[in-house]
Amino acid sequence: MKRIFLNFVFFMLFFPVINLGLGIVGDIQSTEKANEVTIDEIVKADFDNRFILIESYFEKRFPARNWIIQKYNYFVWFLLDSSPKRRVVRGLEDWLYIFWGQSPNGRDYSFKKKEFEIHKIGVEKLRQFCTHKGIKFYSAVVPEKFNIYPEYLKPDDFSTIKRDKYFKIHEEYRKSKNPTIFFHEELFLTKPLRNVYYKTDTHWNSNGAFIASKKVISIIKQDFPNLSELRESDFDLVQVQSKGKDLGDFLSLGDYLKDDEFLYISKKNEKGKVADLHIVVIHDSYFYPMHTFFNQRFTKVDAFNFVQNENMDPLVNILNSKPDIVLFITLERHIGNFDNRVFSIL
Repeated sequence: MKRIFLNFVFFMLFFPVINLGLGIVGDIQSTEKANEVTIDEIVKADFDNRFILIESYFEKRFPARNWIIQKYNYFVWFLLDSSPKRRVVRGLEDWLYIFWGQSPNGRDYSFKKKEFEIHKIGVEKLRQFCTHKGIKFYSAVVPEKFNIYPEYLKPDDFSTIKRDKYFKIHEEYRKSKNPTIFFHEELFLTKPLRNVYYKTDTHWNSNGAFIASKKVISIIKQDFPNLSELRESDFDLVQVQSKGKDLGDFLSLGDYLKDDEFLYISKKNEKGKVADLHIVVIHDSYFYPMHTFFNQRFTKVDAFNFVQNENMDPLVNILNSKPDIVLFITLERHIGNFDNRVFSIL
């Protein structure tokens, strides 16, 4: 019996190593965003990091690892009606939410006056920086999904969220002589007609992106009359069903969840509506679905993601190219943290 046990332990320890070379047990594709560790990275790493990379390399290539994770998450999600990820919440009618705020559970989105004042000063410095260079500056704040669709949160989850940050920032900016653009009113008006955020994604969908783009462009047009506004009649709107979006993939359940995709197909007469303007957009991931609408109204659109990029040198170079317009658009969550990267160049 002891020999059988030792043989089993030996097999469990060494089979993953053997499987790396022979590929006896396959696996499904990983849905994790983290990059796979390569042999080249391990070879080039310093002594201390090399063992960490080796551990990660073996862990990610454990036989059937991704398949096991998917089936476990399926069991927890669909059979136990719970979440395998602490920060992902299953709402009503298959709505999914993720919380990346403060506190261990990520649900603290409370307004902090000092944090806001630092942000406001930074935005004003950025405005002055642009004005000094003859660039027109605009800023905008995007609401979290749970602020537009709180009704799909289960009561117990809703009661645990401190969510006054966005709306108090809105109140504070209403007092400012240099107002910031907000989108919640337009989103609230449209959501009874069609979804403006994905059910299974962190972000707004093409409807939300269109609404935001339309408002931003209409405000910029006040200073640049040659700019054509966005109109829904300029597009053919097509609705199709798709698999689960980024939260579905985060749970390894994208193939088991469904969502609606809205496609804005530009009509032929849109080609003559591009204004000879160069705009720089300092943004987070919420701008990506807006990009296509901006491309249809501006000759040149330079976009810089200040959340994904720690190095601000490329942003400085873009600003020194003397664009006509700069738009700084940020999700409410990034105020008080990632936005400081942008302000560090001033």
